[in-house]
Amino acid sequence: MATSTLPKSSPTPRFIEMMVLMVAVLGTGMFHIDARSVTVALPTIQVALHASINDMQWLFDIYILILTTLLLIGGVLGDRYGHVRIASIGALLFSSGAFLSGLAPSLVILISARAIQGVGAALLVPSGLALINATVASHRRARMLGLWVTMTTPLIAVGPSLAGWLVDYVSWRAVFLINVPLGLIACFIAQRYIPESRRNGATAMLDWPGVIALIIGLSGLLLGLIEGPRLGWSHPAIISALIGGVIGLIIFVLIELKSPNPMLPLHLFRHRTFSGITLMTLIYFMAFGGLLFFLVLNMQQVQGYSALATGLTLLPITLSIFALSTPVGRLTDRFGPVPLLIVGPLIASLSFFLFAQVGLEANYWISFFPPTLLLGLAMGITIVPATAVALSALPKHYSGIASGVSHAVTRLGDMLAIAVLGAIMVMGFQTNLAERVAHLPLDTNSQVLLLAQARNLGATVPPAGLSPELAQATQEAIRLAFVDSFQQVMYVCIVLTLLSVVVVVLMVQNPVAEND
Repeated sequence: MATSTLPKSSPTPRFIEMMVLMVAVLGTGMFHIDARSVTVALPTIQVALHASINDMQWLFDIYILILTTLLLIGGVLGDRYGHVRIASIGALLFSSGAFLSGLAPSLVILISARAIQGVGAALLVPSGLALINATVASHRRARMLGLWVTMTTPLIAVGPSLAGWLVDYVSWRAVFLINVPLGLIACFIAQRYIPESRRNGATAMLDWPGVIALIIGLSGLLLGLIEGPRLGWSHPAIISALIGGVIGLIIFVLIELKSPNPMLPLHLFRHRTFSGITLMTLIYFMAFGGLLFFLVLNMQQVQGYSALATGLTLLPITLSIFALSTPVGRLTDRFGPVPLLIVGPLIASLSFFLFAQVGLEANYWISFFPPTLLLGLAMGITIVPATAVALSALPKHYSGIASGVSHAVTRLGDMLAIAVLGAIMVMGFQTNLAERVAHLPLDTNSQVLLLAQARNLGATVPPAGLSPELAQATQEAIRLAFVDSFQQVMYVCIVLTLLSVVVVVLMVQNPVAEND
């Protein structure tokens, strides 16, 4: 049961609902603007800070690692100490991290600032959605979630395009700074207009041992997967990291089973539908996150698009989500989420197949626009019903945990996409590049120098001292090797989306009653 303390002005319930919606929109919007905008800026940051693709993976994944781990405890903190309080703290931390990221003089400081942003997002995002679940009447909840997606989508849509313009005409640093005022506004609205909502009697010690074990486990796996292609999978450090990661996750499970106040109550996963939607979300967003990360590299490093053009290229995805979210919310209320959760991934698998056919110097309207539009259609069909199932599968007093798990597995999917699919991409690129240059008249030293750069993917450059003709042929081989590897990753994404359909069919059921 939740307690609420109204401000002295006692605003109407509908006004409170709108203020809650604004905080949820700003929180989710900041998160998505940051994630997609930074993706567009990565190629420029890589050049500006002289970073390898491994460095870029860490820049992207350190944020997701912290976010994914703390999202779980962020939901619990909201349940126990008040979602308004936790959302406000999260907004301030996120804005502070964004400000530091925009001023970072080195890659190390930038990665550290991204970690701060991860902490802030982990507190802000689940509390915003949990406030919707705690405030809005059950019969209006799916429609409110549809409105949440509808209002968030313009922010997401503007993000990549604005980021591309800032990268091309201002600075990549400005990409981080655009989130600072949004966080301050979200904090003000939460503190001024929204009544506090918390779970009664929740004063027990938080599960910090579980948090530490989960961070160790995920960090070990992340280290092994990202650095494996560079150091070699048989390197002692890689083997130790992977084994340590597995042990950390096992310890995490043991802690959660024995803890009187677990961060993640594992008994919740006895609910078949909740387990199913969690697994489906993880797999589905792993495919989606991998596509976005490598599509941006493909367009800027291989196809020759500017950052602004790349951002505009992603518009069909966000515009499709914007157009579909509200009607899909109504369809979810009327027919249930399961049919939509089957149709969406099937359309996504077709999109990935079309992306796998894209070659060099591809025409945008013929090669990129159709699969991008299909992917937007797939996401628009999937997001609202997946969120509705995640929030409705458990009793309402677990809304913070349910929201935290939903967002955590989404981000974990992104993290695994960059780590696992990144490893596949790098290994494939190394092999494909070696095959592409085998017929070129490169001496042994030049081949060694070229292949040593292969972990940089499309940012690999021909060795110095080559003739103009040979340098051009080598550059062409680099671009073709990237396209070959990109196509291989797209086929992996197809397998993932089809697997998510299987999970829905076997494990997810339409809700038969509200869980108030």
